[in-house]
Amino acid sequence: MCSTGDIRTHMTTDRRTAILSAAADLIRENGVAAVRTRDVTTRAGVGIGLLNHYFKWGELRALAAAQALWAEIDRVVPDAPTPDRQLDVFLTRAFGEDADPLWRLWIEVTDLAMSDPDMARAAEGCAEGILDELAAILEQGAANGQWHCPAPRAAALRILAFHDGLVGFVLTGLPKLERAEAAENLKRFVALELGTPQHRPLGTQGA
Repeated sequence: MCSTGDIRTHMTTDRRTAILSAAADLIRENGVAAVRTRDVTTRAGVGIGLLNHYFKWGELRALAAAQALWAEIDRVVPDAPTPDRQLDVFLTRAFGEDADPLWRLWIEVTDLAMSDPDMARAAEGCAEGILDELAAILEQGAANGQWHCPAPRAAALRILAFHDGLVGFVLTGLPKLERAEAAENLKRFVALELGTPQHRPLGTQGA
């Protein structure tokens, strides 16, 4: 049997989760700057007093942006059963049009992070998390003998830097770069980084 304290704790957790989830969903739909407290309270079905009881607005916005970013990452690059398959999924889908919402959200979050300490912490946490996840994939693949990678974190950093640079070219057209060209360049870079056989380039299995 639950005690009164257990019930209150459960209710508090549920309310906080509902508010945070509502804010994250709205950010995914409309972007960070477009979301207001009234939007969140309406979506979550709570009053402004309850929102302010659980969160400061800047904190909620940053936490929700981080949750929205991870939801987009998981959508674009879903889990796969093995390290080589996970890397294939990333390389195959990195420049697909369904990655556009993720790109737009990441750009907005990093722009806001320049002047918003809460958003800066959220962006840093996401960036470190992405780096850690890719490094873990590279480390496991190397341990399985699927590629050569003596310094997984450094290799992950180089791959992400190359990827983000290509994203900038695709989005701005400076220089002009088609998505297919960007994807091919990323696959070649990763193949060189990991020393994978040229007859079996990563990213060719499909998503």
